[in-house]
Formats: sequence, C-alpha cells, structure tokens
Amino acid sequence: QGTRDHPPTHVVLRDRLLAAVVACFKRHGAAAIDTPVLELRETLTGKYGEDAKLIYELQDQGGELLALRYDL
Repeated sequence: QGTRDHPPTHVVLRDRLLAAVVACFKRHGAAAIDTPVLELRETLTGKYGEDAKLIYELQDQGGELLALRYDL
C-alpha cells in the first residue's frame, strides 16, 4: 500500500553504495541518465501502446492514473 519510507541510516548506506557504483561506471565512460519511476498512465500507453504486460497501473490519492514501466 503506497511507497516505502527508508530510515536515515539506510539512506546513508544506499547513497554511499550508489555513489560507488556511479563512480565506477563514470571511470569506464558511462553517462548518467535520470528516469522517472512513476509516470502518467497516458504517457506510458503512448510509448508502449495498450499492452498491459508492459506497465503496472497505479492510482494516487487524488485519483490520478499513474504507471510504472515494466523494467522498473
């Protein structure tokens, strides 16, 4: 039900681990991208069509239809 909150100690550890991974990728020439986790349902159906296997549909508390891409 909803998204999960992480305690500060877990956030610190996750940030340190992510920084190490990002530094390694950059050393080898990778470029960073930032992809939204949740998008409007209509945006994703425009990209992937109506194939329900490719997106997970959600609804926020305000009734907005959101979706999560299959690869996230």
